Amino acid sequence: MRPLSLVGRVGLLATVVAVVIGIIVASSLVAILSLRSSEAKESRAKDVTVATLRVQTLAVEIQSSLRGYVLSENPRLNPRFLGLLREQRKELPGALVALDKLVVDDPVQLRRAHAAGTELHDYLTDYVDPVITIASVSPADARGPASGQEDKLRQQQIHDSLNEILATEDLRSQRRATHTRDVARTAVIIGAVGLAGSAVLVLLFGAWVASGVAAPLRRTAEAAADVARGDLSVRLDEGGAGEVGTLVSAFNSMTRSLEVGRREMLLQNERLRESEQHKRDLISMVSHELRTPLSAVLGFTSLLLEREFPPDEQQRYLEIVDTQARRLATLAGDFLDVQLLEGGGFELDRAPFDLVELAREQTRLFFSHSEGHELVLDVPDEPMVVDGDRDRLAQVVGNLLSNAIKYSPEGGVVRVYVGVRDHRAVFSVTDSGLGIPPEDRERVFDKFFRGAAKTTTVGGTGLGLAVAREIVTTHGGTIDVESTVGVGSTFTFELPLSLAPAVSA
Repeated sequence: MRPLSLVGRVGLLATVVAVVIGIIVASSLVAILSLRSSEAKESRAKDVTVATLRVQTLAVEIQSSLRGYVLSENPRLNPRFLGLLREQRKELPGALVALDKLVVDDPVQLRRAHAAGTELHDYLTDYVDPVITIASVSPADARGPASGQEDKLRQQQIHDSLNEILATEDLRSQRRATHTRDVARTAVIIGAVGLAGSAVLVLLFGAWVASGVAAPLRRTAEAAADVARGDLSVRLDEGGAGEVGTLVSAFNSMTRSLEVGRREMLLQNERLRESEQHKRDLISMVSHELRTPLSAVLGFTSLLLEREFPPDEQQRYLEIVDTQARRLATLAGDFLDVQLLEGGGFELDRAPFDLVELAREQTRLFFSHSEGHELVLDVPDEPMVVDGDRDRLAQVVGNLLSNAIKYSPEGGVVRVYVGVRDHRAVFSVTDSGLGIPPEDRERVFDKFFRGAAKTTTVGGTGLGLAVAREIVTTHGGTIDVESTVGVGSTFTFELPLSLAPAVSA
């Protein structure tokens, strides 16, 4: 069975404590409700007792008033006794109704109350009224033993019915008191046991936390302090209860990641330093690259403005100005492409076009001005349609052709090949130049990297191949280089073929 996690154990303890507290609270509520119910019933019992005693008192008062009227030999007192008797008879129905209302939910007591009411009614109609009549005619007969015996008998019946009500209420009160004491005693026992059990559970959990949680956390805190001081090689013994073990594993993973991150950061810093050096070299190179064509453009333009030259010489000067101006435009384009590279790639205007047609066009453009190099063009006769931005891919082809011409010696051969490999269009340019050392081949596509070209008279910004790689990869293609020092280099890129017909340029 899988052991409980730290959260699970805390939850289990909290559940147990909550259950114990719930039992305590429930017991207390039961006791309180029982006490309140007992109090309510006791209050009702007192009301029933008071109402019963009130009826009993009225019965006794009626008896006393009647006896006073019968036994009185003073004619002036008779009206007084009769007045009291009438008032007591008026109060008696209300007292009986009050008693009936209090015992209306108790059939036994209600039956007894009705019996007492009937007995009182019979006493008044069958005894009191006749005795009053007899006393007015023959007081001696009204005072006779028979009348007294009948009075006692009827009063005893009334008192017996009312005493049964009082005895029942008293017995019930005693039982309720006993039940309430038992419930309260049970609630106290359950509460005491529950509190003691909760205290033991909390103490045991505290001991477990101290040994299974606090100690690993203390070691983790000490290790974190070592990491803060720069020691990323620190590791903790993995293990522990639930989330504590997870924390230790996470801490070890964090330190490993930090160690790897620091190595990568140091490597990145080294690359940044190299990049800064490349930028400084670029600034130095650009200042030189810009100065030369600007001087030529300004110088030959001034000559043409200040003096008159023969047409053929004027044409030659204008061709020089045109060449240097194009060189400046190329430099400006390179720097614009740097902004695109650093801004997150190129936006392409895709359309199907013929890569063979593009290769023929670019080779005519570049080799019409380079008579000192031999071109070998190996392209198929059928169109080879790719889906892409024709102008951007023309920029890639032009860059590869320009580099092949620049790095090939006078009279060198430049071979251009266009074909299909694994359902992908292949374009390659092979020169017969200096070649690229093995240590530089992985970096020729980096921005500002020029490698051995820095030590030669070959111009350039070190941006062309970086831009070419970005354009090709944005099209979903690949570009790479194969080179042998002293023999030459071959740059090749591949693009997905298109199923749509080509659109003429």
